[in-house]
Amino acid sequence: MCLQKRWWERSLRSASAVNEDRLWDVEFSLALHNRTGKYFIGRDIIRDNNDLIGNVIYWRLPSKRLPTGLSAKIIGKLLHLEVSARRRYVALRKSRSIRRKRRVLHLDPFTVLNHDLRRDDLVLCHDLGPISHPDLFLGSTTQLYVLAYEQMLQSDVRIAFVSESSESAFASRFGRVSDMSVVYPPIRPEIKGVVGCRPQNVQMPFMLTVGSIGSRKNQLSSIRAFELSGLASKGISYVLCGAREPGAEEVVAAAAAATGVQLLPYVSDAELVWLYDNAVGFVLVSKLEGFGVPVAEAIARGLIPIVSKNSVLEEVSGPGALKADPNDLDEIALRMLQLVTITVADRENRRQSLSASIERFTQESFRRNWRTILKGAR
Repeated sequence: MCLQKRWWERSLRSASAVNEDRLWDVEFSLALHNRTGKYFIGRDIIRDNNDLIGNVIYWRLPSKRLPTGLSAKIIGKLLHLEVSARRRYVALRKSRSIRRKRRVLHLDPFTVLNHDLRRDDLVLCHDLGPISHPDLFLGSTTQLYVLAYEQMLQSDVRIAFVSESSESAFASRFGRVSDMSVVYPPIRPEIKGVVGCRPQNVQMPFMLTVGSIGSRKNQLSSIRAFELSGLASKGISYVLCGAREPGAEEVVAAAAAATGVQLLPYVSDAELVWLYDNAVGFVLVSKLEGFGVPVAEAIARGLIPIVSKNSVLEEVSGPGALKADPNDLDEIALRMLQLVTITVADRENRRQSLSASIERFTQESFRRNWRTILKGAR
């Protein structure tokens, strides 16, 4: 009986060790101040693979709940101070790095600087913006990501991307690493079945842009193109909504000075659904995207989008979208006019093509592909 008990205890310890080896710690510090597509992707990975996750980490602190309010600000500030110190001082880059027993999934490259990165860790990359488009970011941000990618390459860490465009951009700049994969984000389930709620003072008919307000999303060019189009004189307005990011001040000023332009803050899902369902078309001619979740969401609600030529947004929307050079105001204005005068037959043909394109972005395929990556051994 005693021997049997000891055998059972050893078996339990062995099973526990096996289970522990399967677990990941997830570095989700980006969630402290971020409610963009990056946040929703990370949230869904954690939710769908809870049985494979040991701890969710915010800076150096594991937590079962997302820190909010003052605690989020304090943790975020401490994270910023540590990352900034490692960026500035070479001697600190290996000093007191976080060493975790489990593999770590980093939901953005910037957090690798605080960690003793292992070859079997995994980093999710949304885009190479701070390196490929340094004019859209602070110089300190670009320096930080340069160091992060250097550390990833030195460690030969596993890397996942949200689009083939991001993977190609990485490979063309750095070469391919031994383990790279692409998993498309899903269209957010929150907006399915939501009853729409009209935002205050929005006038119909209107065109719509959804996304963080700033230089990266290029709303300044969209507003100027809308003025060139003359659509305001025809009774059509232009509504933009989103949280603020670097470059927002110019966009806010341009929106205030333009006739027929309404700039909303970050809206609720109910308000977003109403905007999608009542817009005459969608506009996102951004300069940089990792994937472009709002384009996929707009298509799912039946809208035809204008997107940036030769960008990941073409990869998302397929041939059914209207395309414009994000630096060509005349072309953007022409596409806006085309969007509101499109024939019934052309609209229907484009909708069919667009709907077929977004069939790739399901919750089921996202969940299945991420489980395959997280359960796979290197």
